[in-house]
Amino acid sequence: MAKERRRIIIDFEVLSKAGFWMCCMKDYKTQKEHIIINNREELLRVFNKNKESVWVGYNIRGYDQWILKSIIAGIDPCDVSYKLVERKVSGWKIDRNLHKIPLYIFEISDSYRSLKELELFMGEDIRESSVSFDLDRYPTKKEIDELTSYCLHDVRMTYKVFEQIYYKYEAQLGLIEYFNLDKDMFNKTEAQLSAYILGAKKPNYDRNDTNEFDIVNTLKLSKYNHIKDWYENYNNRDLKKYLRTNVYGIETDFGWGGLHSARKKYEGEDFIVNSDVSSFYPSIMIEYDLLSRNVKKTSKYKEIRDTRIKFKKESNPIEKSLKLVLNSTYGACMDINNELYDPRQGISICVNGQLLLLDLIEKVELEFGSSAEFIQGNTDGVMFKFSSKEDVDKYLDICSKWCKRTRMDLEHDFIKKIIQKDVNNYIYIKEDGNIKSKGAYVKKLSLIDNDLPIVNKALKEKLINGVDIETTINKSNKLIDFQKCIKVTGKYSHVVYGSEEIKLKVLRVFASKSNLDFAVMKMKPGNKLEKISYTPDRVFIDNSNIINKDIPDKLDKDWYISLAKDRLGSFVSEDKFTLFDYLDILNKK
Repeated sequence: MAKERRRIIIDFEVLSKAGFWMCCMKDYKTQKEHIIINNREELLRVFNKNKESVWVGYNIRGYDQWILKSIIAGIDPCDVSYKLVERKVSGWKIDRNLHKIPLYIFEISDSYRSLKELELFMGEDIRESSVSFDLDRYPTKKEIDELTSYCLHDVRMTYKVFEQIYYKYEAQLGLIEYFNLDKDMFNKTEAQLSAYILGAKKPNYDRNDTNEFDIVNTLKLSKYNHIKDWYENYNNRDLKKYLRTNVYGIETDFGWGGLHSARKKYEGEDFIVNSDVSSFYPSIMIEYDLLSRNVKKTSKYKEIRDTRIKFKKESNPIEKSLKLVLNSTYGACMDINNELYDPRQGISICVNGQLLLLDLIEKVELEFGSSAEFIQGNTDGVMFKFSSKEDVDKYLDICSKWCKRTRMDLEHDFIKKIIQKDVNNYIYIKEDGNIKSKGAYVKKLSLIDNDLPIVNKALKEKLINGVDIETTINKSNKLIDFQKCIKVTGKYSHVVYGSEEIKLKVLRVFASKSNLDFAVMKMKPGNKLEKISYTPDRVFIDNSNIINKDIPDKLDKDWYISLAKDRLGSFVSEDKFTLFDYLDILNKK
């Protein structure tokens, strides 16, 4: 094991027109904080002392690393910031000298959420600094104090987020150590690292054969052969097109992103099996030679897969690192900026994955007909309900034959009871008593994914333990449990609350009983107001730290109760059995 590197959380604030910059840092291990204000000598001292450290930040690849490098190189960071932010110039294009500075970075990234949005979920203060970043003079001491507080707050929040996703850091570090890579490889993204490990190199020409994919020769369809025909028709090889057709009694969508099929508002119990294909896309790449053609030695991918399986059985933590390579390769096939880019292979993997699952569904339908139910199909699995234990055994025999023919492996969950809204929202209890849930309404929430937590909790308590919605909601007295997190996209200029204009892009609202409170609206182009979706007609706003705040008298708990009951109704009628009834039965056995 290599010597542990120091990890330093970092964030910059730059006022380009004012010729001002500041940097806040926090050591991950010691939690010691340091602030540098317009002092290149001090920053150089810290950098030279920590050349082997890993600099951690939110959006550090796109912004902070270039500011840090510019200061080290003696280039005006204010000019660099202006080009990055205002002119949208990529950092690597600004000055070639920036590339000469060795820097090990780890980016905490989320394609859909800003750091402020994650702070919103965590219940933290999300108010912006009142100091304008367009300030055209040097800031006053009071303004500098405010900017310092703001910058240090973001560093502390980045630290909290880093704690939540630290496993990703460990997995990436594990890859570098396992493959004995140069230390500068730490700066690569997961997908870039995977491409490097596999020795991928894009050709210097465009293949222009995206639509030239083939259907795998192990596929055996009869009743649903018309779906295979649809894919083979070149007129349909358009990513905007899809096929909607009935499969085993369920309306099912086939397209270019995976199979989607499910019974709506479905309940079932006993003799239910959910079958997922193990490492589906990696297995298709290996068994049907559909790895990116940019990889010269394709056997290496199989070696990584086989080693990962071995390590997983041995509880070797490196298996999680190897999983990064296996799982990022498909997405990298569709990324034009990655050395693995090969869209023909990517589309072929996705299409054949859908057809192979359809093959399994068809075999079950032909064997059982109406004596079994097809409950749902998704990107990598299917679920059925049978009439008896004997039928389940017969189904497993069908699966065994399908696996042998297609060279895939299936993992099975044996389910006692399922309550399903649709393919993306369901909750079930396995025969061993363990519970699994999926979807926005019933998913497991986390510190950085925490919208309407009381509604999620109330719904799950009802479905799992039979606790009344009102009981769960009325018992809670923590304000954070009731937060509704709002994000305003760039299509809208600002939020309007009564006569107040709010420039924030994220905000936290709560249902209110007070007649003095208003709805939250967003301003569209042309000065048109539009109510923000899924928010109460009256709200109060609290963008300060609410982690330990108690609820005020004006909080309208009835709104949350009504919302939770609406969501419950989309799963199951209130007087129907819940999972609690089946847990109780299992516990008495």
